[in-house]
Amino acid sequence: MPEYIQEFFLSDAVRNEDKGELQLTFGMDSRYRLGTNAVLQAEYGLTKRLQLNFELPYGFSAGEDSEIPTSWSTTSLGLQYQILRSGSPFALSAGIALGVPVKSNSRLEYEATILAAKTFRKLQVHASFLADVKQWKPSLQYNLASVYPVRRNWFPTLEFNGRRVEARNAFYVTPGLYRRCKHRTEIGVGMPTGVGGVAARVGVVGKVNWEFGGE
Repeated sequence: MPEYIQEFFLSDAVRNEDKGELQLTFGMDSRYRLGTNAVLQAEYGLTKRLQLNFELPYGFSAGEDSEIPTSWSTTSLGLQYQILRSGSPFALSAGIALGVPVKSNSRLEYEATILAAKTFRKLQVHASFLADVKQWKPSLQYNLASVYPVRRNWFPTLEFNGRRVEARNAFYVTPGLYRRCKHRTEIGVGMPTGVGGVAARVGVVGKVNWEFGGE
């Protein structure tokens, strides 16, 4: 299926890196009364279907009702396999990741993800479900995201994002816009807007993606 953008803002895009291709993503997420979080992600294509993922998050000023954990407590390492990869208008991937503690008071985390996408003419719809198990208490994330190309290098996005952490729910609607630049770089800004639960009333997410190498 056509590759429009590398990442969404609170959702995951259903795509793997090509063999030998490296993608770096730097993101900043700031939400009202919840504080600001940053993340550095790396994705590397081991084969045409298998991808290695690395993620290092950092956050502060999260409140008691936040669904975003205060952290520089774990770093995540995982694998993602693209089950369907072809010229088909449908894509399916699954992944597993291990959250490795970097603090003595942190515990191992296990994360399983399934992702699917479908093309409707030029419109793409991506869906993802993530279960994060820490101390045998799962946190859940579920997302539905769409992207539509405008002209050549502009890509408006719209996401619905659900979160459940420690019996608290949070729901967001996240409109955004990506601009594809030279040298395989993308820059995007999204605005998560809370629509239910303990979600923050408003926020802003910025992401920059770079790609290197590949076949």
